[in-house]
Amino acid sequence: MTSIFHFAIIFMLILQIRTQLSEESEFLVDRSNNGLIHIPKDLSQKTTVLNISQNYISELRTSDILSLSKLRILIISHNRIQYLDISVFKFNQELEYLDLSHNKLVEISCHPTVNLKHLDLSFNAFDALPICKEFGSMSRLKFLGLSATHLEKSSVLPVAHLNISKVLLVLGEPYGEKEDPEALQDFNTESLHIVFPANKEFHFILDVSVRTVANLELSNIKCMLEDNECSYFLNILAKLQTNPKLSSLTLNNIETTWNSFIRIFQLVWPAAIQYFSISNVKLQGQLDFRDFNYSGTSLKALSIHQVVTDVFSFPQSDIYKIFANMNIKNLTVSGTHMVHMLCPFKISPFLYLDFSNNLLTDTVFENCGHLTELETLILQMNQLKELSKIAHMTKQMKSLQQLDISQNSLSYDENEGDCSWTKSLLSLNMSSNILTDSVFRCLP
Repeated sequence: MTSIFHFAIIFMLILQIRTQLSEESEFLVDRSNNGLIHIPKDLSQKTTVLNISQNYISELRTSDILSLSKLRILIISHNRIQYLDISVFKFNQELEYLDLSHNKLVEISCHPTVNLKHLDLSFNAFDALPICKEFGSMSRLKFLGLSATHLEKSSVLPVAHLNISKVLLVLGEPYGEKEDPEALQDFNTESLHIVFPANKEFHFILDVSVRTVANLELSNIKCMLEDNECSYFLNILAKLQTNPKLSSLTLNNIETTWNSFIRIFQLVWPAAIQYFSISNVKLQGQLDFRDFNYSGTSLKALSIHQVVTDVFSFPQSDIYKIFANMNIKNLTVSGTHMVHMLCPFKISPFLYLDFSNNLLTDTVFENCGHLTELETLILQMNQLKELSKIAHMTKQMKSLQQLDISQNSLSYDENEGDCSWTKSLLSLNMSSNILTDSVFRCLP
């Protein structure tokens, strides 16, 4: 499954690259997943895009690509390269895109190169950050992918003056034995994605509140110990409140307790963050956190995807109450096995609600008069069964324009009487249900 995923990503990348090159200059060679142990010798000198990912190549030599003077994009990810001498590319003056991620690199030797826009060295085996002084001349660099098991602030200095659009930093499993909390502060980037070690309890003190970062993504947050209550990670989040430029926060692959999960939202709420997304979450324990403070938020949209949990040992209504009364305009909660959602206590500012791929039933928002501002409601892939009840649900949603109730088990019995829909509805998706011709008596 993993290789299929990687192939799909690389295929999409190649399609994107092809659209960027003019038809007359494009010459694409794809030798990915071919069992290669070295770079093929029969490559055309016209090659502009070369994909040799997912092979067994362990070495890069100048002679391998010397004749490829027109090469712009080289994708050599998922191979077995341990050492890289960047001077092998000295005759490839057109090279702009170099992907060496997912290899076994432990060392690089540098050489002046100025044309690279994309350099990916992530998911390798470097001890220190693989940043040489020569990287400082890459004035066109927009993406930089890195790997390391320990960080030092001085390692970033060679590229501190560059305006890099996105930095991806993958921290190896040994990371954390000795930390420099300020190691990232000299990065000058708009987007920063940090991948923490996947199998370690989160006991890190790295300051991720880089002053220039507007989009921050953090992956692999594991803090399951009840006595720890995720304090290290919560301290890191608290520092984000000091960054007025941060507008988007994404958290991936989280294992924690219910209390810590809700505290994460509470720390994000008063920050400058406008868009918050959290996905692939595993939760356990009790929920003692009750009094959520909704005041002073800049948040415009919250997305929660793919949540699994142990058996609930507390009332689920405690969770639904927190989310139902959020004072934001856009909320997505999908793939969470959610069985119900409460009506907000007062008129809600919700404009957009996406509760797709859950276990909601026909009783959702039954007799709810506080969603009068709602314009879009997505209930795709749930446990909805009676169309007349869904129609009645919309009656008090005075602003509802788009409703998606596709991929449910909806049916309509004409003996149920007329369907009473909201008059504002403009778009209704009822596809992939078990409706018959009688449904025409229940259309808005």
